[in-house]
Amino acid sequence: MSDAHKTMDWGGLTLRVNDIEVGSTAPGVAGTSLGSSELDALDNVTGDLVQVHERTFTETSGAGTYTASVVVPAGAYLLDVIIHNVALWDNAGNVSMEVGYSGDSDAIFTAVDLKATDLLAGESATINLAGGLGGSGFIATAHPPAVYSATEKTIVATVTTASTGGSAGRTRLLVVYALPSTSTAATKA
Repeated sequence: MSDAHKTMDWGGLTLRVNDIEVGSTAPGVAGTSLGSSELDALDNVTGDLVQVHERTFTETSGAGTYTASVVVPAGAYLLDVIIHNVALWDNAGNVSMEVGYSGDSDAIFTAVDLKATDLLAGESATINLAGGLGGSGFIATAHPPAVYSATEKTIVATVTTASTGGSAGRTRLLVVYALPSTSTAATKA
């Protein structure tokens, strides 16, 4: 890592970026070097950053409940919540995922079967295209493109396994939101 760096204001955040190399660490695979000229190109970028938070669920043998959460700050717009089933769960009993808020555990997704009934390996469910998986907080077939919340919300996801065995299941949860740093009021003519 180089000692060269650039500090700039970007969407209400102060970024300090060192010269970096982006690419693979595998031998013989080239990366892309970013120097001060490439970082200077960010000077005119305006707007706010979209936040993406991932939580992973890895099946272990036996009955139990796996829990993960993501805090979405006050004033944010929830853009999407995505469940991606990487590998089917193989617990001998039911395997069900709920996604909601603290105090409303299935407001986003209700009883998503991770053993192939609702999501096969490699398939995803999203609140924007949820179909019949929508929870109590959203229309069953789709959810609005962005949901604003004036208060902080904690999104909680749980996977419950009901019986013995199981070690293959792999599921990922993505929470995507935007948090505007500035807001301009409309004018009345």
